[in-house]
Amino acid sequence: MKRPADKPVHIVAKAAMTAVYLWSCFFWSGVAILNFWLNDPVDSHLSVWFLAGSAVLLAALVLCWLRFYIIQILPSIVGLAVYLKPAREMMDKAADLKEVVFKPTFEQRYMPVVGFALLALALFIARVWQIASARAEKKREFNDLPTESILEKRRDE
Repeated sequence: MKRPADKPVHIVAKAAMTAVYLWSCFFWSGVAILNFWLNDPVDSHLSVWFLAGSAVLLAALVLCWLRFYIIQILPSIVGLAVYLKPAREMMDKAADLKEVVFKPTFEQRYMPVVGFALLALALFIARVWQIASARAEKKREFNDLPTESILEKRRDE
């Protein structure tokens, strides 16, 4: 089955996913990765998690732009889980430091990735719905054919 052309709502969703990726996974994750590698080697394991999560989410984003909405859901979920692991750890540590104020907060930096995953899920559901609707329409057309046509169609197959 050929992949249909994108509707404007799909393009808006993918643009929003790209914006979220650039904000959270590229910029703030990049800042964290550089910080941990250069200034805080004790917690450098967090940078590896951020890097891995960002890479998997980038793969999901590329699959979305290529309109592989069904395939992209797995990297989106895996990337979200891998990305949020170090983010949660950083938020837990920041909660212990009452005297330090981070602007923007870690939630504003890293939690928009959840929106990325929700948009990926919405695109996945929309594509599955399109496929199911097309199959139901094809079955309905087949069932509405006169009996002679069905027999001829079966013979031709």
